[in-house]
Amino acid sequence: MKLKDLDNLVRLVHWWAARERTATILYFKKGEKYIMGTMTSIPGWYNLEGMPLFLYVETDKKPKGVFIKYKADPEEQWDYAKGTFDRTWMYIPLIELSVIPEFLKNL
Repeated sequence: MKLKDLDNLVRLVHWWAARERTATILYFKKGEKYIMGTMTSIPGWYNLEGMPLFLYVETDKKPKGVFIKYKADPEEQWDYAKGTFDRTWMYIPLIELSVIPEFLKNL
């Protein structure tokens, strides 16, 4: 499922992480674009086994760090980071894939 922009993806993954859920953004290069996204599932879909879902955005540039740092107080803001040194931020790992998974090749 394609999201509107990276702000929405970062906000979504942060929300999951704040509720003790896996919070990782995967990315890979496809043509001239970078695909950044995260995996989840819709529980109870198709005979109650669940349906996998990849939520993603397309960007023109490679991420500028290995983490995205995020905070929403006093207002929402995020940026790329190379480490997790400032504890006033929440950090989301960025994981670069070396091969595009088969199920994402048609994005």
